[in-house]
Amino acid sequence: MTRTGPRGRILLLQLCALLAVLALWALAGAARLVSATALPGPGEVFAQLPQLASSGEYWQAVGETMRGAVTGFGLAAVAGIPLGLVTGTYAAAERSSRLLVDILRSFPVIALLPVFLLVLGSTPAMKATVVFIACVFPVFLQAQYGARSVTPMIQETVLSYRIPRLLRFRKVVLPSAIPSIMTGLRLAATTSVLVAIGVEVLTTLPGIGHMVVEEQQGGASAAAYAYILTAGLIGYGINLLSQLLESRLLRWRPPAQAD
Repeated sequence: MTRTGPRGRILLLQLCALLAVLALWALAGAARLVSATALPGPGEVFAQLPQLASSGEYWQAVGETMRGAVTGFGLAAVAGIPLGLVTGTYAAAERSSRLLVDILRSFPVIALLPVFLLVLGSTPAMKATVVFIACVFPVFLQAQYGARSVTPMIQETVLSYRIPRLLRFRKVVLPSAIPSIMTGLRLAATTSVLVAIGVEVLTTLPGIGHMVVEEQQGGASAAAYAYILTAGLIGYGINLLSQLLESRLLRWRPPAQAD
């Protein structure tokens, strides 16, 4: 059996599931199970996308959301990966930071939004800060887990040959941690967009979330759903790009493990 056969069937099943959801959506609107204001039909929503995409306001909103998401995500990667690798490599560092990490990661970041509004105000820096806090812990924990995934046999071999720490990090710890790091980055990348939009919904900051609220309050529910659909497409595109990047960086792994 060739590899294209199962892949084709999986794509067909995914397409069928998507069509089923769209059909249920259209039937719910046609049967008036939900008011047209609360849930416009899929045809109305998809018809709004080309109109919105032809306006500068639409792309400005997308740009503002992506700016906050990328800034917070980049800071989370810069801070989370090194800290995760260090605490994962050295057991003493992991044990000493465990309590602090468990406490900090238990706070829902959206619940802390009023505090950030009070301290930083309704600014792009505040949005990037909230995104950073939401993304740094998945990156940190995955990097830490990857650094700790070195098997005891390899660790004993490295220690017995007295390999220098820097060389051990480059040739042993980092290659073992890269798969987990990529998983953390993929999760954080999609989270960054969702959190940025959530901040925009709850504040006056410009972006996709603000446009959703504005269109809904103006009675243009189809346009509001079109912005929501845009957010979903952005998240899906980020996920595809991260998977492509991961597959290229981890070509040395067996296919069964890479999938």
